[in-house]
Amino acid sequence: MTPGEGSVRRSRSGAKTGTPANGEQSFREIRLQGRSIAVLIGCLLVAFWTTVGVPVAGVGVSLLRAVFGILFLTVVPGTMLFVLIDNRIDRFGELLVYAVGSSLVFLAATSVLTSVLYSLVGIDAPLSVLPFALTVSAVTMGAMGVAYWRDRRLVVRVPSFSSRDAAIGAVLVCLPLFSALAAGRMNAIGSNRLMYAFLLAVAVVVLVSIKVVPSRLYPLAVFTVAVGIVLHRNLITGAVVGSDIQVNYFFVELLLEAGAWEPAMGDVYSSIPVVGAVPAVYSVVTGIDPAMVFKLLYSLLFALVPVVLYYTFEDVFGKDAAFVGAYFFVFYFRSFNGTPGKTRIAQLFMILVILTMVTDRERLPGKEWIGALFGAGMILSHYTTTYIFVISLGVAYGLGWIYRAYSGEDAGLRIAGVYAVAFGGAAVGWYAITTPGMLQNVAGVLADIPTQIYAVLSGESIHRSGASAVQEESGIAYTSTLLLHMALMGLAGIGVLSQILVRLFSPEESRPTEPIRLAILAVPMLMFLGASYFVSGNLGADRMYQIVLTLLAGFMPVGYLALVGLLSGIRDIDTGIWRPVLVALAVLLLLNTGVAYNAIGEPVTSDIGLDADTHSLAYTDAEIDGGEWIDDTSTGSPVIYTDSYTGEMFRAIVPETYSDASVRQIKVDWLPGIEFSEGYVYVRDRAVVDGTAYDGETPQYYLTEAERDAIERSTNKVYTSGEADVFRYEGTESQQFGRNES
Repeated sequence: MTPGEGSVRRSRSGAKTGTPANGEQSFREIRLQGRSIAVLIGCLLVAFWTTVGVPVAGVGVSLLRAVFGILFLTVVPGTMLFVLIDNRIDRFGELLVYAVGSSLVFLAATSVLTSVLYSLVGIDAPLSVLPFALTVSAVTMGAMGVAYWRDRRLVVRVPSFSSRDAAIGAVLVCLPLFSALAAGRMNAIGSNRLMYAFLLAVAVVVLVSIKVVPSRLYPLAVFTVAVGIVLHRNLITGAVVGSDIQVNYFFVELLLEAGAWEPAMGDVYSSIPVVGAVPAVYSVVTGIDPAMVFKLLYSLLFALVPVVLYYTFEDVFGKDAAFVGAYFFVFYFRSFNGTPGKTRIAQLFMILVILTMVTDRERLPGKEWIGALFGAGMILSHYTTTYIFVISLGVAYGLGWIYRAYSGEDAGLRIAGVYAVAFGGAAVGWYAITTPGMLQNVAGVLADIPTQIYAVLSGESIHRSGASAVQEESGIAYTSTLLLHMALMGLAGIGVLSQILVRLFSPEESRPTEPIRLAILAVPMLMFLGASYFVSGNLGADRMYQIVLTLLAGFMPVGYLALVGLLSGIRDIDTGIWRPVLVALAVLLLLNTGVAYNAIGEPVTSDIGLDADTHSLAYTDAEIDGGEWIDDTSTGSPVIYTDSYTGEMFRAIVPETYSDASVRQIKVDWLPGIEFSEGYVYVRDRAVVDGTAYDGETPQYYLTEAERDAIERSTNKVYTSGEADVFRYEGTESQQFGRNES
């Protein structure tokens, strides 16, 4: 027996402090007949339509409409699907994530189909509340009728909770509320005290999780911690936070105005309706502002990713290992540094596909079709994640064939080859129809890779590659963060390798195939991550790390157990053995949220969670008003000069694909000073700093006070919002300040 195998097997037994001696947990079975479920769904439909039809809307009615509308759209369609099919998914949490994922695919498909079909019969605005909600209701009622007639039983196991469990669960549920309260205080008075308290509280929860939290509450702990961490930044300001999400938000606003989805609307968001049309549908049906749909509802959806990751690894490597791996996923900074959009939502479907691939057929008959459904959701969410996963599936199928030829054992990866062909073909066809230019862009990225490889061989480091991140000169906190990520991902690699070696060289027969199946699926993702160290592929090593972490995070604790077993010979897994890795994860949390940076005097310049005045990708209403004023009052093709961070805000106001306006950087990192020509100069108050504090090397996303004064002297101020100023320059010669002739 190898160390890795012994460690994993012991962990799978589920033995831990606080569980019964036999390793079992007590559950209550809830048996629901199909007719009972149909009646419950019918009552929900009546409640929802009552809130829609109430003639006088108040705060209470609006809140009820939002709650019933979210349940109506997010849970009902998927639940009806799993009531109709023969399945034995009896864990409530697992059934819920299946239902939510299925509902999102249904909403995306319905958004597209209703837009196309209803326009043919002259129905205007098919995505308005009545046509769309009536369509979903009609489909749901049809499914209810079938469920009532078939009257199949649905059995759900719910853990039995003691009073201690209930108290711990209540504390966990308070974490997202604590996060929202801390963000609200930051927005109201700029105080970060509650935010520090929240983040330190989460770190404490991580440290004591395995010792204190009963395993039956692991999925809840993962979800509440994830929600709290994602919300602590997303609830700062009332606008969406991030870069690409700005264009995404503009597309949703455009779709709301048009009332229908059309491929001709342009840009890539026509091809990914899960993050394009579906947010608009949520806003229309529930009455929630589209920005809050992204910031709140899509944050909740993304927080399901680590929960699905937990379920994927729980039965394979044990509850504790799955729990630790889910935390690792949550605490990567790209998991929470912006509003969830295309990449993060695609990760939900990606891990759902993987979950179906390791789920027993007895529990989910026809699981290949459910996996295909989630594959469609991934295609309709993000093109890059789709292509990476398709290639990974194809490579995994080839590796599975080699493994079978060498060991004589089938790893169960034939479906990976089928999915690779099916998902790849469907993606190419769909993207070619909806966004023809996308395939040309992908071809251009692929054609540029040899050039990047040549540059790497010549000694250059590619922008946004892993090598450029390593070579970046920063302080001790940045270096510590980088090294910790490398160490944890190194453990993930050891975890993958340990499972392959165990299967190849262990003489034991009749072993489950799920561990080797997951390990082989992880190999191409490790290859992608390794390649991103040298080339960026127009994606960047940080985003590649984010995508592959969807699966690789679960192997980190597996590698840790294997390494501990190899070095110390430990075979029995108890709660104490997890202390070092939990400490590492708590430190990772404090580093990636900026707490540790501030503690040693190296604050992160764009940390919106801890500094209300920071210059970042979070924008206030007053700042947005200044940009919208330019759009509303300018004629022709206005040119707008601003810094690089503020330039991202204009992607939600005058995005390149939809507007004739041109947004240019007033300052670049390869030249000192500023330069602008005829047009508008937009200056965000938070972008202006004291240049003397930077020893003459002010970052290009800041303007110094002297540079702002130079702008004001040579232009006319035409608008101010209190937090941003707009200047107009009408001269024929470009203006420069702080640049040498050389």
